[in-house]
Amino acid sequence: MIKNCYRIFFVLFITAAMLNAKVTVKISGTITEKTSGDALPGANVFIQDTFLGASSDENGFFEINGITPGNYVLRVSFMGFKPVRRQISISPDQDLVMNFELEETTILTEQIVITSSRQPENLASAAASISVLEKSDIQRRNSYKLDEALLSVPGVTLVGENINIRGGSGYNRLGGSRTLVLLDGIPILTSDLGAVNWNIIPVTEVEHMEVLKGAASSLYGSGAISGVVNILTKLPSKGHSLSFRQSSGLYDEPSVPEWKWTDKLRYFHRTDASYSNSIGPVGMRLAVSHHQSTGDRENGLLERWYYTGKLHWQLPDHSTLTLFSTYSQEDREFFLQWWEQDHALNVPPPERGNRYQLDGFVSYAVYHKLFSPTLSTKLRVSYNQQLVGIPINVANAFTPAIGLSGEVQINWKPHPNHSISAGVDYKRDQVESLYYGGREANGISPYIQEIWKLSELLQLNAGVRLDTYTLVGDSVEQQISPKIGASWQPIFGTIFHFSCGRAFRAATVVERFISAGSKDFKALPNPTLKPERSALFDLGVRQNIGERAFAEVTAFSADYENLIEPVLNIDLTAQFINFSRARIQGVETMFRWDVIPQYFRLLTTATWMDPRDIDRKEPLLYRPRFIGYFSPSLSFGAFSLEADYRYMSRLEKVAVFPLDERVPTKVWDIRLMYKWKNYKLQFDIRNALNYNYTVSERVLGEIRNYALTLSGDI
Repeated sequence: MIKNCYRIFFVLFITAAMLNAKVTVKISGTITEKTSGDALPGANVFIQDTFLGASSDENGFFEINGITPGNYVLRVSFMGFKPVRRQISISPDQDLVMNFELEETTILTEQIVITSSRQPENLASAAASISVLEKSDIQRRNSYKLDEALLSVPGVTLVGENINIRGGSGYNRLGGSRTLVLLDGIPILTSDLGAVNWNIIPVTEVEHMEVLKGAASSLYGSGAISGVVNILTKLPSKGHSLSFRQSSGLYDEPSVPEWKWTDKLRYFHRTDASYSNSIGPVGMRLAVSHHQSTGDRENGLLERWYYTGKLHWQLPDHSTLTLFSTYSQEDREFFLQWWEQDHALNVPPPERGNRYQLDGFVSYAVYHKLFSPTLSTKLRVSYNQQLVGIPINVANAFTPAIGLSGEVQINWKPHPNHSISAGVDYKRDQVESLYYGGREANGISPYIQEIWKLSELLQLNAGVRLDTYTLVGDSVEQQISPKIGASWQPIFGTIFHFSCGRAFRAATVVERFISAGSKDFKALPNPTLKPERSALFDLGVRQNIGERAFAEVTAFSADYENLIEPVLNIDLTAQFINFSRARIQGVETMFRWDVIPQYFRLLTTATWMDPRDIDRKEPLLYRPRFIGYFSPSLSFGAFSLEADYRYMSRLEKVAVFPLDERVPTKVWDIRLMYKWKNYKLQFDIRNALNYNYTVSERVLGEIRNYALTLSGDI
């Protein structure tokens, strides 16, 4: 099987070299909003039936290079705006300048996504369940962390610091993530815990995020067992661009008088700044962010720095080289659980002042080569070094976990109705700790994916990936992960989509080998842990309702084998074990309505789930049955008033303190915004009703706080 995959890849690579064609023409221009004339950064411009395309920068400017003479269809799209198509004729050695004005709309447009098939495709016709969180949505909600921003995505919730896509992860402080997180398509889970460091990059440097739901191992391998979050960062602008955001706020008093633990003022502030420009063919983007907070509780002190740089070089042969680095440093105190319920904002006295430092560094280089309008290749190498660890003497017991990876990918359109992506991933992990020793692992994974357009109304997707994961001196694990899907448009405005596939997740080093604790409590190793495996299925419909509304309904089912979960034994020891069978079934809905165009809009999402341990015939740990989101927005001139309501039903089962009272999450956030030219002033009230709930066992959610934010572009 491996040899056959390599042969296919070799044939594709040779074909690419043979089809290399001379390219000399480019298309450039601007994309703006029709009513206001404002630039639309992040809009997609693609030439139909080719791999030629670009995204607009912060000034709305775009440029497509490497176009051979001929007749084409140019498509321009942006989430929330009506798409535009134009017939164009390219003459030899004659560049084109084209400007576009887009009109707002609520119905689903031809937004371009790349995560669901590793190549550009229309969101509306994608076979997989995928949602897009635009930069404007992140900015409006004034999110401080990327995981907070994802709460408006259908089917997504947070239990503690664990992101859940359709209930796939539950809550596990030391266990690996069942959602793979990518940064510009590059995996960034830590090599020891297999965990997500949401603080690796500031939210202000994110262009948009794509959330792929369901089995994704056919493209991305281990970790993508319940879905993928792909964080796409901003590209350098063609002209000068200086952006800033200054946000400061205060924490309110707790609603329960007994919880008041200090008379000191509790506050937070954050400063973000970025500069972007281009000199000839080289564009650069630099950003720095600083976040400081006293916290709303004891052991809440926090200081965090981010440094981010991106270089994008347009080479003379119309290939591109992108270099990116981000570094974050966090110095914080640690709140593990409350002292007692009457002192819910205090830690136990022995833990007062406990603090540690966390560091994260990710760097990558990506080379794109266009051989012809229908054939391209991508080469990338990346370095991921993070010190996350566990809350047990972090500074002394761990060395940074290192992940090295590389990839070669070919994209080929042998026919206008066929699009193929094939490649090979390689990854090497190096970790060391007092609690699990020194470990090394290697993985190599060939994959192939095809999009077959049978007609204008029917599209098929199919792919397969072979993962081989070798833990040096210990074990070798293999998994073949296939996936198939389809989308069908029987009438205009109605699209049915379907997908099913297999996925897996190899046990992390911590889950298998951790040995830590004291005479009162110990974590025991389990080197015989088997990989998790799953079979996932979903079927849904995307429906335009007139010109002002859009709805999507998706039914899903996921069967898990050997689910890795921690158990607490009666002798006060804990250990990760395999649960043989589990199933999560449910229905996910989303509805957008432009009630009064340009004045009043409404977004609502709801997900019903039945997370079930089949063998024990009881609910799975830390999974809600229902999550909902409701967001009305009212605009009047330069002013906007918006609200978000988040609901998560009471967790039916927890592991450590099952007798503690548990309540559903019911949180209102309110914001008032004023926009003047390129500047925006915003006032936020988070948890406006000061509602009390827990985000994990014996850890309260954030109490009510107020923030004033000024942001803009110079």
